[in-house]
Amino acid sequence: MGKTLAEFGFSGAEDDPEATIAAAWEETISLVEQLSQNPEITQILPLFADFTNGSLAVKAHLFDFDNAPLHLPGGSASAEDLMRVAEGEAHVKSVPKEVREAMRLAKALYTALELPLVIDVAGDSYFGTIFVDRLLGSKSEFLKEYARRWADAKNISSYLRIRAGNIPSEHFKRFFIEGGYIKRKDFGIYEKLELDAIPSRLVFSPYGKPLADAVSRLTHENSFEPLAQYIDNMLENFLRQNVYISFGLDVVLAYSFLRWRELRAIGAIVRMKKANIDRDRILERVRYGDL
Repeated sequence: MGKTLAEFGFSGAEDDPEATIAAAWEETISLVEQLSQNPEITQILPLFADFTNGSLAVKAHLFDFDNAPLHLPGGSASAEDLMRVAEGEAHVKSVPKEVREAMRLAKALYTALELPLVIDVAGDSYFGTIFVDRLLGSKSEFLKEYARRWADAKNISSYLRIRAGNIPSEHFKRFFIEGGYIKRKDFGIYEKLELDAIPSRLVFSPYGKPLADAVSRLTHENSFEPLAQYIDNMLENFLRQNVYISFGLDVVLAYSFLRWRELRAIGAIVRMKKANIDRDRILERVRYGDL
């Protein structure tokens, strides 16, 4: 694996593939910060890792496993400091306050509901609000459009998981991410429908029949894979439209988002290969990232 990665440009992968992938992401963040000179927006890159690692630390604390081997690179908080927060320390300053608050709420919700899903939903909501607000506040129409699509993707996924899991709808309302095309009132309408009636309403959304078909398959096959695949392709295809933009923040941010997806996918493949998971199962489980 290391040799193959080195041939694709990951220098040093022969000795430690995972460390090399981590270093590649940290180099990407550094490059984006240097080129953009826009810290208000580029700060979302390390913040995404912090929120993801925060959710991981909460799960590690609740379910008694070591979070360090799965800790993602590029964030500002260490695995150890995040575990301190998960264990109840309220003022670990290396952990951003928004991450600390999301972790506190995730623990409280899990204690009340005993549903692991709420841990990820809480982190996604806190990060999503920051992510969407900052992109919508930029002067870039490209980034604003991506933010709207990203918000819709997160909201529709969270809503359907909550409905399928028979979780009270107030938890979705609490974690709804504003800024997308599909508004809060639209989900209020879906609330009155059976799950299998929702696709007929989604046909009239900006995403049309492809999204409706993916949700229809979810309701009939009891599988989230078609929806996850649709969202993945929709977001990636949009990001790749930046080939028509010559320069600017659009190009830099789109590059970083695509690079993150690439590195997450490669990292997952490396870990599964190390665990001796066969090729067919890897192909089933690894999509091209999930940002």
